[in-house]
Amino acid sequence: MKIGVRAHDFGRFSCQCQQAQTIKSAGFKCVQYAPAKAIEGIEHFDDITPQVLNRIQEGFGKNNVEITVLGCYIEPSLTDETQRLDSVRIFKDNLSHAKKLGVPIVGTETTGLNIHATGAEREAAYNRLKDSVLRMAEKAEAEDVFIGIEPVAEHTLNTPALTRRLLDEVGSSKLKVIFDPVNLVLPHTIHQQDMIFNEMFNLLGNEIYVMHIKDTVIEDDKKAWRKIGKGVINYTLIFDWLRKHKPEIRLLREDAKIDSYKEDIAAMSRLSQ
Repeated sequence: MKIGVRAHDFGRFSCQCQQAQTIKSAGFKCVQYAPAKAIEGIEHFDDITPQVLNRIQEGFGKNNVEITVLGCYIEPSLTDETQRLDSVRIFKDNLSHAKKLGVPIVGTETTGLNIHATGAEREAAYNRLKDSVLRMAEKAEAEDVFIGIEPVAEHTLNTPALTRRLLDEVGSSKLKVIFDPVNLVLPHTIHQQDMIFNEMFNLLGNEIYVMHIKDTVIEDDKKAWRKIGKGVINYTLIFDWLRKHKPEIRLLREDAKIDSYKEDIAAMSRLSQ
């Protein structure tokens, strides 16, 4: 297993060589890279030019820091058709960027949705999502780049079962899954986490491409972030499965803090052994 981090957790940089050096010196081997969050002067996806891509490729290549995921968080389930299709356009552009960078996968979540949404409302949101992903998958197949879609309990794609349905109905070998255990549970379902994670493994184990790692406790009926291993997420269960089925998976730390990232790396190293 290779331990990485979101690049923008170290802030924005104008020099991508310095950015890669900083991340490497911290002890991380790979990154999830979102140019619109990680580069000074890049405020929107449309600001990404061939010159920007060259700077990224050169800076991280020289420092031997792998770009595991190109982060492109869009809103693929919006009710506004124009805005939704513009999100799809942005994602398709990022699939082309990933191809140029040699990055194998572009990742996104699937638009927030009230957890109390009715069956009809949720089904409508799902159908908008499926339409978006079908469009994205066509481009992914043409570029030979994977789509990484992340189920989140508060979003349109909120369960392993619905994620399995999406993969089956889209039917593209280029559609994979980003697994974030914290994002799959709610304050009132945290006691069901083992069942949820096992369902994820049973239904989607082959499609899990990368993991996001963070930890949490429940305080005042809300998630409160903790250092890895200091929360309530059952990482013993998760890493027992990973060691057996995904020994080469990339582990990407989310919300890394400058004062604690070394502790996080040590915790992830212990878990992965």
